[in-house]
Amino acid sequence: MQAIGTIYGRTTTHDFKFKVENPVKKWDYIIANHPELGPVLSQVLEIEAGQDTTAICTIVGYRNDRGLLRKPRTPLKPGTQIFPANDYYISQIIGIKKEGLYLGFLEGKDNLKAFVDPKKIITKHLAVIAKSGGGKSYTMGVMLEELANYGVPCVIIDPHGEYSTIKYPNTNKDDAKYFKTYGVSPKGFASVVKEFSINTDINRDATQLKLEIPQDPYGIIQAMPFKISAGQTGLIHNTVNTLQESKSKINFQDVIEELNLIESNAKWNIISGLQQLVKTSLFSFSPTPITELVRPNRMSIINFKGSPPELQQIAVKSLLTELFEKRKREEVPPFFMIIEEAHNFCPERGYGEAKSSAIIRTIAAEGRKFGLGLCVISQRPARVDKSVLSQCTSQMAMQVTNPGDLKAISSSFEGITSETEKEIRNLPVGKVLLIGATDYPIFVDIRVRRSQHGGRAKTFDLKKGVSDYTPNKAETIPTTTVQETKKKETTTKSLVKKSAYIIQPKIGPKEIETIEKSKIENISVILRPCMLVNCSHGSNTFDILFDLHNLQMFSLTEKLNAIRMPSNITTLSPIQKKVLEIASSRAQTTTSEIFAQTGMGYSEVAGIVNSLARMNLLTVSGNKIQSNTSILTNFKKISFPERPKYMDEPDAEKLPAKVKDSQITNFLTAFGIKINSKKKCYLPFFKVKTNDGEKTLDSLTYNLKI
Repeated sequence: MQAIGTIYGRTTTHDFKFKVENPVKKWDYIIANHPELGPVLSQVLEIEAGQDTTAICTIVGYRNDRGLLRKPRTPLKPGTQIFPANDYYISQIIGIKKEGLYLGFLEGKDNLKAFVDPKKIITKHLAVIAKSGGGKSYTMGVMLEELANYGVPCVIIDPHGEYSTIKYPNTNKDDAKYFKTYGVSPKGFASVVKEFSINTDINRDATQLKLEIPQDPYGIIQAMPFKISAGQTGLIHNTVNTLQESKSKINFQDVIEELNLIESNAKWNIISGLQQLVKTSLFSFSPTPITELVRPNRMSIINFKGSPPELQQIAVKSLLTELFEKRKREEVPPFFMIIEEAHNFCPERGYGEAKSSAIIRTIAAEGRKFGLGLCVISQRPARVDKSVLSQCTSQMAMQVTNPGDLKAISSSFEGITSETEKEIRNLPVGKVLLIGATDYPIFVDIRVRRSQHGGRAKTFDLKKGVSDYTPNKAETIPTTTVQETKKKETTTKSLVKKSAYIIQPKIGPKEIETIEKSKIENISVILRPCMLVNCSHGSNTFDILFDLHNLQMFSLTEKLNAIRMPSNITTLSPIQKKVLEIASSRAQTTTSEIFAQTGMGYSEVAGIVNSLARMNLLTVSGNKIQSNTSILTNFKKISFPERPKYMDEPDAEKLPAKVKDSQITNFLTAFGIKINSKKKCYLPFFKVKTNDGEKTLDSLTYNLKI
């Protein structure tokens, strides 16, 4: 074997340098002969070119008599020759198995498959970390395919419905090119997958998930969709204890009826919360049996697509609590629990508190001794509970660039050096740093999936009609131009893909050609910046789509409409707001009716009405008063029904965002509206040029001109 270099200069028991004499690459594994121990495995961390080429190396170690990986206690000597390591020696020292979970190839070694012991993944807990689009769900899909081959029971908390497609074979043409390279073939896993959901209207292939109605005060308090006060907690305890004296089983409606008999203002918030729980139909006297979720050769996907975050947290808290208790009593077999978007279910303190946080912390700390393995997946490790992350002794890290997230990774996981941080920042998609599952951290080139990947960014094609659009197929996004020639020419412009949340069009160029009577010369896209805000007012929850280019809201019924937002409404006094709310609650009213409801003086009410009229918020005609903002005070009626999807951006003109977040917050606060969440997105419009002129209309109803 030909030497590739010679050690020179200062050496330690951890690292050394050698002068490169034959070709070598970064991350190559090499062997140096230690005078006392024999061959020692090392790895090239960096290569410096100059007058002489130098390789900077870290020592991996050797196996002692007990088969344990150890580093030498004395350094390698300068002048020692360096040789390339063969695949057998690499796998023996690092701890790569000959069988197990097949994840891909060891980076730079296309002949050395990376097999991982499934016990090390499951029993040590696993964290899968990457920025958005870094390959988390794809890598986890590969892992689930391998676990399915071993018959390991898995329960997957899937907030966005990304894992349902594992039932189907991979038909992606780009992936198909590499099946032979990785030695895999397409395969669906429908025979082992069972899908459950809260919202079966959206997830029609899923079985309705039902949880048991809690029968004790603590269980009911934990199920409430919001935090309650100490006084309300006492009220629930007294009410439930009273009901238990006369009923063997109680439901939420029983508690509501009993509360209605009590004279206390504290009851109304409790009743509102219980009514929300009744409407969800999540709780039942006939709950989904836990044995249906956890059994050998069963992959249970809890698909929360279309369910509000608060309800997801309630369901996860209740479900994980019961699963953990059943496992402790050995009523279900050992299983692997996967939690996607973990930062939403167990956030770090300072980023809010989820109802599911406590049980996830408990499982992370105690689950392994009962045979319950945990996997947390997140694009924001800085926002995941540190006590949960620190319990994950196996990690799969992909590209992470956010400094806060990198700091969270290095502080939560052992063995992360500054050099490792640098590599994590620069990892390409498809390459994973695996820590803990092997005796030494390794980089793995993840294999292609056998099953269909459901986490690809969705897109739309402007040359297709809406009826031609298939959201499960990843597509490029061309720009279509219609020329004034006998033969129409379509020009496709390749894009460097960027992704964003976009409200998917319901009208396409084919439909526009049918609608337009004039000859079309060109169709282009304008992306209008928006913000979808999930709000609540009283017991109602709704979504409002705000236009960030102009201060207005969009409502969608049969047609898309724009509703101007009066900027002066945020400056109203509490008394002015009260009068405006009364006037807006009916088609017409009078000063006398407002006077009767407010308890203020008649002249004071008349003065406020006149001031609101001067601000164009009210119209006064004789003794009749009509609100100009009635639609604004009934936000539920303008709740926006569509949800943005994460997809590739088209070749389009982007309008600038001129409206500040604070303007929207102040506007909603003026109406007493609580903001639950915000999501910035784009609403596409089509700019259509015909021989009669140019116009810009919305892509949902082709009605609203801007």
